[in-house]
Amino acid sequence: MASSAGLALALLIIYITISLPNIYIAIKHGFKHGAVVGWFFLFSFCTLRIISSAIEMSDVQSTSAALITSIGLSPLLAAACGILHESRAYILPKSRRPFDIPYLIFFHIVVTTAIALVASGASKLNDNTLPPDQMKSSQSLVEGGMVLLLLSWISIAILTVATFQHTLIRESRKLAEIEGGKKLLLAVTFSVPFLGIRVLERFIYFFTENPELNPVSGSLGLRVGLEVIEEIIVTFSFVIAGIITRNIRATISMDEL
Repeated sequence: MASSAGLALALLIIYITISLPNIYIAIKHGFKHGAVVGWFFLFSFCTLRIISSAIEMSDVQSTSAALITSIGLSPLLAAACGILHESRAYILPKSRRPFDIPYLIFFHIVVTTAIALVASGASKLNDNTLPPDQMKSSQSLVEGGMVLLLLSWISIAILTVATFQHTLIRESRKLAEIEGGKKLLLAVTFSVPFLGIRVLERFIYFFTENPELNPVSGSLGLRVGLEVIEEIIVTFSFVIAGIITRNIRATISMDEL
């Protein structure tokens, strides 16, 4: 139990620290090309991690902290989608991304729906007083939400690969103009596998109910290896890319070339 409380304290410090430069990044990137969307959701993810860590420090067996941790997948995926959207604006001309805005809106609707299903179902799974039919219904809600989250991650992975392939065939004379967008894209590309591990870990847990993967009473080693490290890597990669590209608003987007 002491080790769990220690982990919660470490995460609290880490995400408070990360939140500060995230605010700076959001201000620097601004509203151009909807950049604020990705950084807003990254800040929301950090906030949820701060809340869940604070709750866990006071009660390591808290199901509320575990629920908030599961909900945190939603803003992290939304952040990846938003940062990918921003990168594409600097890499691709508008004529090559006619469905980017509809995709961004649809993606957030799907992810929001998914996490609502997971939260609604998971909040009742620990209630042993519920009749079997309600427990089964709650389990179905969770599984449906996880399927949507998995599909959301797959769509980001496909779009990221397609965008990355495009950067490999761009004319060298335009590399200077798309450099900032490429750095954001590299951060998303690097993060996609770790996001996949995180989503699959929750997917497997809710479908198999493996006690070792239980966020409250499961293996601390598995939690660190399959949840904590992945989220920290993704968050740090986004923040580092955001700081490196803090002056991206001053560059020329593909629409202006």
